[in-house]
Amino acid sequence: MIRFYLTYLSLLLISTTAYAQNNYYWSQQQGPNGNLLGGSLASGASDNSAIFYNPGALAFTETPNVSLTSDLISYTFLHIQNGAGEGIDIKGNQLTTKPQMLAGTAFGAKNNRFKVTYAIFNLLNEKSEHSAQNTAQISNSNQVYEGFYNYKNSLRNDRFAIGTTYRLTDNIGIGITHFVDIKSTEITSNVNESWYTNKLATNYSTDFKNLKYSHVSLLWKLGIAWHYNEKLNLGLNFETPDIRIKFLSTAYSRRISETLDDNGVLQKYSSNQDKVNTSYSLPFTFDLNLGYTTKLTQYSARVGFFSKVGKYNLLQLKTESTINPSPDPAYNQYTLSNKRIINYAAGVKHRILNDMNILMGFRTDFNFINQEDINFTKDNFLSFNYWDVYHLSSGVEWFGSNFNIIAGIVADFGFSENNPQLVNLTARPYSELNDFNTNTETSYLQLNLIFGITYHFKDRTQM
Repeated sequence: MIRFYLTYLSLLLISTTAYAQNNYYWSQQQGPNGNLLGGSLASGASDNSAIFYNPGALAFTETPNVSLTSDLISYTFLHIQNGAGEGIDIKGNQLTTKPQMLAGTAFGAKNNRFKVTYAIFNLLNEKSEHSAQNTAQISNSNQVYEGFYNYKNSLRNDRFAIGTTYRLTDNIGIGITHFVDIKSTEITSNVNESWYTNKLATNYSTDFKNLKYSHVSLLWKLGIAWHYNEKLNLGLNFETPDIRIKFLSTAYSRRISETLDDNGVLQKYSSNQDKVNTSYSLPFTFDLNLGYTTKLTQYSARVGFFSKVGKYNLLQLKTESTINPSPDPAYNQYTLSNKRIINYAAGVKHRILNDMNILMGFRTDFNFINQEDINFTKDNFLSFNYWDVYHLSSGVEWFGSNFNIIAGIVADFGFSENNPQLVNLTARPYSELNDFNTNTETSYLQLNLIFGITYHFKDRTQM
C-alpha cells in the first residue's frame, strides 16, 4: 500500500501544465468507471469511486481492493478571438499529464456489512499562461500606442477522504464520506500600456497583481443506494457546504498601479496584504441517480443540483500599511459569486466479450460564475473562463478474477461569445484606458487519455 501512495505522490510532483478551469463543478470525474461513464454511476458504482459519488454504494463492493486512475496524456487547444483587443487573439496548445485518484476499501473484520474506504483525489492540478502585445499608431492621431500583457494562473485542489458505509439490508446501503479539501492558487497579472508622441511618453498605465492563497476546509457527503432488484438501482446523496479551517486558510495579495494622465498628474497606489484569512465557499449539492441493467448492458443517469453562493469577498483584508493606499476598499480584493445550476450525466456499459466491456458517457459542466454579480472590467476575479463545457467519453474495460483495467478517451469542449476581453491592448487614446469590448469568441477543446486499474485482494470467481 505504501508503494501505491508513493507512486501517486510522485505523479503529483511531476505533473505539468494545462489551461486552467476552476469555474466548474464536474470538470474532473473520479475512478476507472466514473471517467468513461460521464460520472453517471453514483448509485451503482462497483469500485472505490463510490466514495466520491455516493458512499452508500460502497455497501455493494464485492471484495477488499485498491484503485488508481490517471490522465496519462491531456492535450488542450484554446482560442479567444479578440481576447486581448481588436484583432489581438489569445491562443495556445498544451500537452500535459495529471493523476486523479488513489483509493482502497477494507471490510469489517467480523461483519462484511460494514466497510471503510480511503482515498486521495486530485480534482484540479492545472496552470495557464497568456501573453499579448501590440504596438500601433492610433487612428487619426500622431500618437503611437504600445501595450504588453502577461497572465499566469496556477490552480491546485486535492481532497483526502475517509468513507464509511453500512449495508442495512441486502438491497440498501447508506454511507458518509468525510473530506478534507485543500485548495491552493497563485495568480499573477501584469498590464503595461504607454502612449508616445514623437517617441516621448505622454501617458502610461501599469497594473501589477499577485495573489497566493491556500484554503483548507472540511465537508461531508451523505449517500443512500437502493438496489431495487437485479435490474434497477436508485441513489441520492447530499454534499454539505464546507467549513473552513481558519488557521490553515491564508493569503498573500499584492497590487501596484501607476498612471500618468493627460494633465501630467502621476498617480500611484499600492496594497500589500500578508497572511490574511480566506473565505472561499462551496455550495450545497444534491444528486439523484438511476441505473438499469439488462443481460449485457448497464445504463446510468445522474442529475446534480448546486445551490447558489451569493456574492462574497475572498480575502479578509487588514488595514493598509503602504504609503499610497487606494481610496477604493476593493482595490486589492477578489470577488466571487456562484449561480444556481443543474448538471446532467448519462453512461452506457455494454458487454462485448466474456471479459471485456465497452463504455460511453456524456455530461454537462455548466460554468457557475454569476456574471450578473461580477463586473469583469472593475472587479478582481480568480478566473476568466466564461464558457460552458461538455464532456464525451469512450473506452474499454478488461477484467479478470482479481483486476479491472480501463482505458479510454475523454473529450472536453466548449464555446462562448460576446464576453468581456481579458485585457484591451487596442491602439486607442488614453481617454479610453478603461474601455473594454464584449466581442470575444472562444473555442476550447481538451482530449484526455484515461487509464485506471482496480486490484481485488480476493479472487472474485471463488466467491
